[in-house]
Amino acid sequence: MPVRKLKISETQIALFLLITGVTLNYTFDGVNKLSSLYFPTFSRLAIIYRLLLELVCLSTIIVFFNKKRLTWMTWFFYFLICFFIGNLYLKYIIEINVSLVEQFIYFNKYFFIFFIFFATYKVLEDRDALQKVIENFKKVFLVNGYLAIIGLLFNIKLFSTFPTGTPRFGYDGLILAQNEASIFYLMALFVYYYDWKVNRKPLIQLLFALFLCAITGMKAVYLGIILLVLFHFLSRMSTKKLIYLLIGIVVSTVIFILSLSKIKQVFGYYFYFFTNKGFLFTILGGRNTFIESRVLPYLEKLDVVNYTIGGQNISNPNDYIALVEMDFIDVFLFFGLLNGVIFLFLYKKYIIGSIKNNLFYFMVIVFFLQSFFSGHFFTSSVNPIFIIIVFAYINTYINDKAVY
Repeated sequence: MPVRKLKISETQIALFLLITGVTLNYTFDGVNKLSSLYFPTFSRLAIIYRLLLELVCLSTIIVFFNKKRLTWMTWFFYFLICFFIGNLYLKYIIEINVSLVEQFIYFNKYFFIFFIFFATYKVLEDRDALQKVIENFKKVFLVNGYLAIIGLLFNIKLFSTFPTGTPRFGYDGLILAQNEASIFYLMALFVYYYDWKVNRKPLIQLLFALFLCAITGMKAVYLGIILLVLFHFLSRMSTKKLIYLLIGIVVSTVIFILSLSKIKQVFGYYFYFFTNKGFLFTILGGRNTFIESRVLPYLEKLDVVNYTIGGQNISNPNDYIALVEMDFIDVFLFFGLLNGVIFLFLYKKYIIGSIKNNLFYFMVIVFFLQSFFSGHFFTSSVNPIFIIIVFAYINTYINDKAVY
């Protein structure tokens, strides 16, 4: 009897990577949060998992090599060559003592999302397969949301958005970094909004997602909610919607005034900085001060090579580190002006793609705004899988006039 050979297709591998990746990526970040609080020795497990995931993605790209992947790998090697030139120049000519290993780890964060994308893009183009991945993402979001609610009810430190430092209101479940959590929650919010408006799913699902976002205590998430509400009412503003919007503003203002003392108690951390440091410091989390203290002294040491192709000190914070944790600025500080533009072009071409509806266009604006005001969007290690599946899910041809 002839032995049948087991043939696994590229789509099957990609679907497996995305479905398991959504679950495992979240799980290992949860382990990372638990470890960082109680068992610091195991806090690198998430890094090991993501390294393995990237190697599997690279293997998939090599095994199923094609013209599209060749173009991407050519660009990646171009950036890799520029990275070594810029950093060796930084180390030996500019004489900033950097660690090439640490520098490369940070460099790799920018390209992690591309490796996942090029290993799985055929599933992202298959609507039925993508739906399975999105359903798994929604399950992960709900599980994390229930943990956040438990944290809120029983004041559990592990599920707090701010488990260390100054006590602040907010519960985000098992996601460690606040910037990463804000991306995760807003991605889920857009999925539920899309399902409600386009797929006619129950409104209660969207309202529950809004509630989970509201208890995170994060400025970026609140800004995303406000912008989404404005988009919803302004996208096709009728008289009826205008009345609803005005009523909502009036009611919200009254509630805000009546609850001001309670709000100050819950969000006292932000009120303190707003009254003592000003609006800009509060909204940027103090990042505006980094321009003067970090960037300007650093730029004085650079020349045309670093300005053009990059060479940014990440590994030695005592020697003119220039990161301001505002991604849209850090891209140019890390890659230089020329390569910064090229990186953004590649991100638009592959990760964002051709924009097919108004909601997705608005969503891209929201996340680019977030990348300007905070970090961890372009260099996120937790969210790349979530970003590519949600972008692909929402970026479909829909009749905007019929939906709004």
